[in-house]
Amino acid sequence: MKKALSALLILFSVAASAQQDPYYTHFKDVMQAYNPAAAGHQWGEICISGLTHHQWRDYGDDTKARGTDATEDVGLTNVAPVTYNLNVNSVFKVGKGDDKFIGAGLTIIDDQIGFTASTGFMANLNFRKKLQGGFSEISGGLGLGSRQWGWENPNFKAKDPGDPNVPLTSASESEFNLNLGLQYKVASLASGKIKNLYAGFSVTNLNSPLYKIPAGLAGSIILRQYVPHYYTVVGADMPMGNFVLEPAILAKYGLLNGAYKPQIDLSATALFSNTFRGGIAYRQWGNSDALSILLGYQRDKIKIGYSYDITLSNIQRVSNGTHEIFVKYCIPITVSEPGNFFRESVRFL
Repeated sequence: MKKALSALLILFSVAASAQQDPYYTHFKDVMQAYNPAAAGHQWGEICISGLTHHQWRDYGDDTKARGTDATEDVGLTNVAPVTYNLNVNSVFKVGKGDDKFIGAGLTIIDDQIGFTASTGFMANLNFRKKLQGGFSEISGGLGLGSRQWGWENPNFKAKDPGDPNVPLTSASESEFNLNLGLQYKVASLASGKIKNLYAGFSVTNLNSPLYKIPAGLAGSIILRQYVPHYYTVVGADMPMGNFVLEPAILAKYGLLNGAYKPQIDLSATALFSNTFRGGIAYRQWGNSDALSILLGYQRDKIKIGYSYDITLSNIQRVSNGTHEIFVKYCIPITVSEPGNFFRESVRFL
């Protein structure tokens, strides 16, 4: 094949199409990253959360014997996907009542897959309306931002020197990005057996941004287009005496080879004494992808989570699994209600 890349390029070309948006084991803790309607925890707080996701640890590409010279040893390159996520958000009251709010937040995502790098900034804004006297809430949100994507120090070995499909130098481009989302919350159902129910639907990459990246050769351009991804998330709390069961499910659909292929995440954690958390999760994407172990701790305004994904696909032969760490801290804000204001004037006598 005249335009062949190394096996690494073929692998990550498929992975990039299937996994354009990063995924998170703690998906219910970073919903703002894919649903702008979820930005903002509650009125009177500013919340900051950070997450690091190191996928397929120690997965590398030994490019020896893949280049034009089988005796050339260029060493082992770590090409496993790595994702960093940062969210900052708050909620603001609209008007004098207690039923209308604005949620606002900033999301930053840095995602590296192989020799490609993507950094996105998204400003999220949503309008929230309390229903049934505050018993339930509905919100609609919009995310506006920019994503930079391109090659970062590519170290590919082409079988045919001068192949125009093989990038030679670092290059990137920034494009506008648009997300939309809806979310619905209910305080209690089934006589209190189900609490804090939430359901959300969102679309990312709605405008399908197209990237045209120079390959390093005269006139050679590599095209990359992000496709819309559709997310549906549902979760709730179920009090069980000494602990609270926290089931959640996330379904994501992304366009791959002309068809939408679903990815399903199932999560079941339990919160003990409102402090310690533990549970398991399962991810399916075509075939079984990963089984995860989750551990966590929370106290007052801080929340910490760790997960280890046990790889179930064929990648397990070269991977030591996936690590993810999540930290969230909410800062209380003193909000004073406006009082009556009078001026010394005969008009108020």
